[in-house]
Amino acid sequence: MNKNILKNLTSKPGIYKMLDQNNKILYIGKASNLRKRVSSYFVKGPGSIKTNKLVEKIKNVDVIITNNEQEALILENSLIKKIKPRYNILLRDDKSYPYIFVDTEHKFPLIKFYRGDKKPLGRYFGPYTQANNLRKTLNLVQKIFKVRQCENSYFKTRKKPCLQYQINRCSAPCVKFINQADYQDSINNSILFLQGKSGVLINSYTKKMNQLSAKKEYEKASVMRDKVTMIRKITQSPNIILDKGNYDIATISTVNNKSCIDVFMIRDGINLGNKPFIFTNKQDSNEISLLNAFLKQYYLKNLPPERVLVSIKLPDYLLLEKVVLEKYEKKIKIIIPNKKIDKSYLKICQESTDSRARQSSLSSSSSNILYSLSKDLKSKRNIKNIICFDVSHISGSNMVGSSVWYSSNGPEKNLYRRYNLEKIQKANDYEGINYIIKRRLTSLLKDKKMPDMILVDGGKGQITQAKSVIKDLLINNIIVFGIVKGESRHSKNDRVIDINNNDITNNLRTENMKILQTIRDEAHRFAIMTQRKKSSKQHYHSKLDKIPGIGEKRKHQILQYFGGIQATLKSSINELQNVPGINKSLAEIIYHHLQK
Repeated sequence: MNKNILKNLTSKPGIYKMLDQNNKILYIGKASNLRKRVSSYFVKGPGSIKTNKLVEKIKNVDVIITNNEQEALILENSLIKKIKPRYNILLRDDKSYPYIFVDTEHKFPLIKFYRGDKKPLGRYFGPYTQANNLRKTLNLVQKIFKVRQCENSYFKTRKKPCLQYQINRCSAPCVKFINQADYQDSINNSILFLQGKSGVLINSYTKKMNQLSAKKEYEKASVMRDKVTMIRKITQSPNIILDKGNYDIATISTVNNKSCIDVFMIRDGINLGNKPFIFTNKQDSNEISLLNAFLKQYYLKNLPPERVLVSIKLPDYLLLEKVVLEKYEKKIKIIIPNKKIDKSYLKICQESTDSRARQSSLSSSSSNILYSLSKDLKSKRNIKNIICFDVSHISGSNMVGSSVWYSSNGPEKNLYRRYNLEKIQKANDYEGINYIIKRRLTSLLKDKKMPDMILVDGGKGQITQAKSVIKDLLINNIIVFGIVKGESRHSKNDRVIDINNNDITNNLRTENMKILQTIRDEAHRFAIMTQRKKSSKQHYHSKLDKIPGIGEKRKHQILQYFGGIQATLKSSINELQNVPGINKSLAEIIYHHLQK
């Protein structure tokens, strides 16, 4: 590129466009000093792979001057969405999030799905990351509180109840089947429910349930019980957050050329779920620049909460805070958490994002990944298929086995298998792994479809069993590896063992280690899922009866508090402590017993 172009650039803030030989825009960026920023691309040094590729193609630079860096950021975001340059990160799914809207201005308010600018006067709840989750919540609100969801134009023309009344989903305020005061009470309860303040509702319905039971009006009492169960299901099952504030948690993970960014939304202490964004990282951008570019686009489209938690320091976080303040008249903080509780939430979210990135990478371009794995494992032939085995039991009972199959196309779920290992005595993992490997390979021999590699969840003992089966069945050309849980069961401490019991972990690149962990985790998940289904059938009727310290009275209190056995089985230690007469130590005993 002509050096005179750089010399003649202005030092003012603005945006710059990198152009190729055909004047096609390659990249759009913003700067507080255009000359200094653009010149930095052409300084000799060990730049990133993405930057080096970009610089090779730049033939010209075009700039647009702005009043300040904040204006430059907004213009940059607008042009990226419009032009979609190859070397910019593109936020393709930039549709606004849906809300639940309560039309409090109406005499008989409606509650409905809403997406767009908040122009109508009323109450808004959300945003929700998934529209189907929002609709499920609306369905529950309608089912529990019987409030209307019809539009005002439809409401005022009704002369007789509609179908929603007939199926017991609306109290028919349109034809005065309910007075304004009682309907307003239903709306107020709905708002408490949507705010996550369900304690008052649960206490109220529980009291009514007891009163109706005392009068032997069991049918009406069962309606109150169902309300309690439904309220707990929607307000407590997603609520893993103790902080009652509003904030987002933004995490990023990259495996091979796949980058996943998750935005987890916490509102009024309720985890409303996450929205994943998957990028094919063709330009080898680092995670700092990816997340930095993403959040600038994301929060100029979506109103942020008071805090955004991230795990890495972003170059433009102060600038983005200023722009949000100007655009939304709202102060926000983009921070790396230092509180222990915030760190724990961030860690949980990061693990979820890491798993999604690994899975996305495996599901998309597995052929290249498995080829790379073959080189690290020093296999004489390319690995195209991997089968993984695992066994699971609970304190020696309900032992089950699983095998999962991964190919160049990712997981092949039609080739997954599960095994009942009731005949294996005393939870013998070695005997169990031998049994399921022999059964699976015998079946595959008949089908003439053999894997290139066997991966077992375990170390020397499990590998020995796999070797024994291969020898007995006279099978050749299959390599065997084991993956062992590391110290404190942290995934970062996992070790990979070859058929000769040598630790080869250090020979594996990070992305290949993550592949083996993903396959192992999938086999474990499949085994656990099988085991839990089997266990739940056996323990459903006698769960509470066999807990030490729980008699008929306490059992009745627990079931009454949660509204039934199913909700009790899903309860946490903190929730169990809320039951009258249950202290922390007893709650822990109950919880751990239920998990068995």
